[in-house]
Amino acid sequence: MRIIMKKIMPLILSLAIVLTLSACTSSKPEAPVGSEAPVGSEVPAEPEVTAESDAMAETETTTEPPEESGTRTVSTVMGDIEIPVNPQRVVVNWYIGDALATGLNIVGYYGWMQKTMPFYDQMMAATKIENWEQEEVMALEPDLIITYSKEDYETFSQVAPVLVIEESNKSPERTRIIGEATGTLEAAEKTITEFETKLKNAKEIFNTEAFKGKTFSILEDWGSSGEWAGLSYETGSRGGTLLYTYLEQQYPDKLKELIETSGNGRGTISYEVAHEYFGDYIIWCRQEGTESEYAQSDIWKSIPAVAEGHVLEIPGEYQGLFYFDDVLSLDAQLDYLVEALNGLVD
Repeated sequence: MRIIMKKIMPLILSLAIVLTLSACTSSKPEAPVGSEAPVGSEVPAEPEVTAESDAMAETETTTEPPEESGTRTVSTVMGDIEIPVNPQRVVVNWYIGDALATGLNIVGYYGWMQKTMPFYDQMMAATKIENWEQEEVMALEPDLIITYSKEDYETFSQVAPVLVIEESNKSPERTRIIGEATGTLEAAEKTITEFETKLKNAKEIFNTEAFKGKTFSILEDWGSSGEWAGLSYETGSRGGTLLYTYLEQQYPDKLKELIETSGNGRGTISYEVAHEYFGDYIIWCRQEGTESEYAQSDIWKSIPAVAEGHVLEIPGEYQGLFYFDDVLSLDAQLDYLVEALNGLVD
């Protein structure tokens, strides 16, 4: 029996070794991560990439970048203030067009609204503030307040950071200041560049024979009686900023003398002497729903600009277009003036 076992044992051991080797070669081990597959081994084919599968993968892996948070220090006329890096709820006093030109989200504004303003739809989407008071502004939960008034800093600084930009800063510089302060300078500069390009082209038109060396008056009839009786003249609002500051057009001598003597860029002139203040071209602003008494008079017909058809009448419903002097309003006013004035000489 012992002899038999000695003969059988080597056979059993040999069979066990054969079975073990067979099992090892029948199942392929996975290569370690980062290693190359052994030469001669089979590498599974990569799945075919189609436009559909590629789009699905991109959709699954793409995420929106997180919004910036925190504050930045900004130097203002009120000293250094901390304002949000990425303001989301902005309230403005007067400067709504400048703020919108930078792409800021305006949740509330204080000022007049009219349908011909170039950003009327955005004003409709925001809240019109009836009373510029702490309680009404606070209800809008602003994270930034933009204003022209230093007094507003004390009134509203407990509600939200207050960015004060004095009115001596004209647009588009005002737009640039807002852009720098709020991190929206790129959008602000894009809007400014578009306006300045259009302005450059317009200046070439005003250097043509029809307009070169001509004078311009912006006038509106307030009637023959009342506190503001007479014709009002304007150098800032009603398109004055665009016409005189950016297009660099001139007042008639008599009007220039009045402005320099009085120190006022706006005022009224009596019916009796108003004809002396008309330029070669007249921007004639109409009041909505009323007729001009002065335009019905005989003296009106004798004014050279009237006789030559050089009167650009702005209907009362377009008062909104010429109300503000932000870069968006200036841009829209420029379109209107260039087309309308060209129409007078065609």
